[in-house]
Amino acid sequence: MEYRSVSAKMPVTEVSLFKDFCQRKGVTPAALIRELILREMEVPMPHTVAGRNRIVYERGQDRFSWAVELDNGVVVEVLGDVSPGFLEELGGMVNNGLDERAAFIGKERGDSVAVPSGMLRGRK
Repeated sequence: MEYRSVSAKMPVTEVSLFKDFCQRKGVTPAALIRELILREMEVPMPHTVAGRNRIVYERGQDRFSWAVELDNGVVVEVLGDVSPGFLEELGGMVNNGLDERAAFIGKERGDSVAVPSGMLRGRK
C-alpha cells in the first residue's frame, strides 16, 4: 500500500491548541487527523484487524504509552501518558477476567486453547 501526506494551513494559535489537545487525548496529531478524515468520509473499518500491542516505558516521565502496531505497519496509539498504577490495575483486571473465562470453559492446562464446541458435537 502506498501512502501520501495531507496537509492544511492553520493559524499558529490553532496549531498549538490542536497539539495540546492531542497530547491531552494521548494521540499523535497524524493519528487524530486520519481518524477524523476517515470518520467524516464514513470509510468502514473491519471489526478485526491483525496486529500486536506495544507498551513502551518512557523513563524520563515514569510513564507508559500503549499502541497497536498493525501487520500492515500502521501504528495506532491507544493511550499515551499512562501511569504505572493504571497498568498494574489493568493487568490485574485482565488476569482476573482470563481466570474467570478459563474456569468457565474448563481450562485446566496452561497450554490449552479454546476449542469451538460445534467441532465436538456428536463426537466422543
